[in-house]
Amino acid sequence: MSEFALHSAENVLPKNLSLVVLAGGMGSRFGGNKQLALVGNTGRTLLHFSVMDGYRAGIRHAVLVVRESLLELFASDVLPHFPADLLVELVCQQMSDLPEPAQASGHMSELVANRQKPWGTAHALWSARKELAGRSVIVLNADDYYGDQAMQLLVQHFQSSADWAMVAFPVVATLSEFGGVNRGVCLVENSMLKQVTEWTEISRDDKEQIFGIDGEGKLQPLALDTPVSMNIWGFSEQMMSRLQAALLEFLQGKPSAKAECYLPAVVDQALLSGQRLQVYLSSQLWHGVTYPDDLPKLAVYFQQKIDTCE
Repeated sequence: MSEFALHSAENVLPKNLSLVVLAGGMGSRFGGNKQLALVGNTGRTLLHFSVMDGYRAGIRHAVLVVRESLLELFASDVLPHFPADLLVELVCQQMSDLPEPAQASGHMSELVANRQKPWGTAHALWSARKELAGRSVIVLNADDYYGDQAMQLLVQHFQSSADWAMVAFPVVATLSEFGGVNRGVCLVENSMLKQVTEWTEISRDDKEQIFGIDGEGKLQPLALDTPVSMNIWGFSEQMMSRLQAALLEFLQGKPSAKAECYLPAVVDQALLSGQRLQVYLSSQLWHGVTYPDDLPKLAVYFQQKIDTCE
């Protein structure tokens, strides 16, 4: 196996640790199925490199949460490139797959019929509840690449702790040259997460200052080193019950056709009730795909990395 000089991890991992890749988004800004976009001439998708980082760190069970319309393409174009001893399961994020109390509600069929996009990242993770029963999980986005350090930090975390965890990046290292981005802005004290707030349309102006729209809809400045969540988390199995409660509350509010239940919002509610969450800071660069023009730079990065390791 040549990619990135991958080898099995030396440390013994907990047998109940899984990797979950959220790959069910619509890619509205990208203009297509960016989860399946190939990175340059590598012949691989971005999520492939993240999963292989998990494999190198010792993980042997992964779940890819995808839309039903992409299920066959993932099965034919993505799964064959993974090692034989890595169990990879595909889970469909379906809009009709909702907690039973919500399904019994009279207005739910109307909500589903009017829905234009998936219910969000909280629902995506909850969709894999059966495959992840009794397991701790490392969760990440399909359209982000966090670097092997982030994966190793979270794997090491679960070797010694039952707390939740995350890897944060400075906001300046997570911007796109081609438009605004959404990030979970983190309040961290003594390496523990105290609050995470979803900010939207974060970008840098002509004076190299960073601005974004905060949780109250106001345009606000952000310091360059503000830690942000890129949706790479570590959760214990108790997360599933919190996700279900959050989804029920979200659905009871009769959300609009475009409203989403965000994973960082569920985390924030858990923090308010006393959940501990360790924050690790990555010294590596984040790479992601928000717009089509983000791909060429990624292609150069991964080709250089592959060439270096061969």
